[in-house]
Amino acid sequence: MNPTLVERSDVDMNPLRLKHAVDKEQVEKVPAAGSPPPRRRRWPMIVLAVAVACGGGAWYAHAWLGAAGNSKAALGFVSKDGAGMNDVAAPAASIATVPVEVVPRSDILRLTGSLAADERSSVASNTSGIVAEVRVDRGSRVRKGDVLVQIDPTDAKNELAEGQAMLDELKARLGLDGNVEDFNPEDQPEVRLAKASADLAAANLRRAKELIAKKVISNEVYDQTETEFELANQRYRQALLLIKQAYAACNTAMAKLSILEKAVADTTIRAPFDGWVAEKLVAVGEQISSGMQATEVVTLVRIDPLRLLLTVPQQDIGCIQPGQKVRFHVDSFPDRTFEATVRFIAPVVNDTRSMVVEAVAPNPNGMLCPGLFATAELELKQQQPGIYAPVSAVQKNGEVGRVFVVRNGVAREQVVALGEQTGGKIEIRSGLTGKELLVAQPGLVKDGDKVGP
Repeated sequence: MNPTLVERSDVDMNPLRLKHAVDKEQVEKVPAAGSPPPRRRRWPMIVLAVAVACGGGAWYAHAWLGAAGNSKAALGFVSKDGAGMNDVAAPAASIATVPVEVVPRSDILRLTGSLAADERSSVASNTSGIVAEVRVDRGSRVRKGDVLVQIDPTDAKNELAEGQAMLDELKARLGLDGNVEDFNPEDQPEVRLAKASADLAAANLRRAKELIAKKVISNEVYDQTETEFELANQRYRQALLLIKQAYAACNTAMAKLSILEKAVADTTIRAPFDGWVAEKLVAVGEQISSGMQATEVVTLVRIDPLRLLLTVPQQDIGCIQPGQKVRFHVDSFPDRTFEATVRFIAPVVNDTRSMVVEAVAPNPNGMLCPGLFATAELELKQQQPGIYAPVSAVQKNGEVGRVFVVRNGVAREQVVALGEQTGGKIEIRSGLTGKELLVAQPGLVKDGDKVGP
């Protein structure tokens, strides 16, 4: 073997350079003119050189392709098992994570609401007639029992007088001067007379039975005595029935008289409570009616106290109890702070997932009016800190959400209960402790994926 060729193959295995070295060696070994012909043993050396060149080329190609393959795998185009880039998830190093935040809750709950009248009544008439007088106007302040409207009482008084006369007649017939509850029909003169006649007829019948048994009287006399007994008893029963009917009529007349007296009283319409007249709905000379289509005459409101109606989110309702104090402000008096006391908490949640809380606000001077907008502050009992996560890290479905918690470098799916959303944060009401690390974009991973280095 040529030492020069072997030395070059150890230094450089590039196939092109090997071929050039072989050609050069062949040129150098061409014999000069007149020299003896070369020996045949040079052919094995040539074959060996070509074999070494082919082996070096194969080794170079394998090394180059292997390096290229490793580069693609590192860039994510192919996996280590030769799969294409479409079969490989996002690299773990590219998955961003965000921490959960624990935010202390405020001890003051700020709410909005409005003021409403404690009572509001559309005062109507219980009797029909012509309006004779209206004693109030819009804005009038009244006390309970004050006259609002006077209806002409002439017709009602005439009916009352007629009813009184009928009652007096019935009482006179029955001989009643005082309390009718002690009335006894048996004490009436006609009843007592009929009763005496019946008793006499009964005695005559007993004697007639004794005499006819002794054949002292004829059958005709006995029959006449028996007939008189039956007629006397019938007259007694009739007299008693008439007296009872008269007594019932007397009671009916008394009941009717009470109705007529009320009708006269109803011609004077009075205030049912202390308050203010919000609307005057009738005028003098107007015909008003009663019954199902009763005419409303005034609208009366009570503004001391006032009701403060607040809308409270459902997650805060457990912190409110009847009797708690509420401070509130109104735009009409920006420098004044008013106070109310919680009286009522609605038992149901409305469509906005909130509840109505009603507080009572004293208003002795009438400074506040129904309908005013109010901003309120309610002191809460000790609150637990709130847990918040970025909205982008939560897959929401109503009041329930899904997050991916990073545990030991692996994404684990966790179902959580959601609360209110504030800006880019959303409250996690349950499911997390506040110390977790979440996948920032949950759509890029699935449960069990590796996250991080």
